[in-house]
Amino acid sequence: MTLRLHSPAPFSLWRFTSADIELAGVRLPARSPVLIDIQGINTDPGRSIGPDLTFGAGPHYCTGAQLAQLELSAVVEVLRADFPDARLAVPFAELRQTDLGGIQGSRLTTLSVKLRG
Repeated sequence: MTLRLHSPAPFSLWRFTSADIELAGVRLPARSPVLIDIQGINTDPGRSIGPDLTFGAGPHYCTGAQLAQLELSAVVEVLRADFPDARLAVPFAELRQTDLGGIQGSRLTTLSVKLRG
C-alpha cells in the first residue's frame, strides 16, 4: 500500500509509440514519446482495486523488484524484532508530503517514529 501511494518512481521511463495512435482524444504520430503517470493510476479513486504499477508490468517489469521487496521485508523483520513497540510519533492523518515535481513525484516531509513505548 505504501508504494502505491508514495511511489519512488511516479512516472514510467520514456516509451515511444510504434504506430500512429489516438490516446484520450489526442492523435500521436508513430515514434511519439509517452510517459505513463504511474502514481496517478495507482491513486485514481475511479480505478478498481488491482495490482499497482509501482514496479511496472509485462516485459517492462522492474528487474530489481524482487530484490527491493526482499530488502524491505528484511528491514521490517529487524525492526519488528529489535523494536516491537515502534509506532508513528504522530497520527497517520498528520503525515505530510511535498511535491518535488516532474519525475521525482512527492515524498514524505518527515517520518517521525517512536522506537520504544
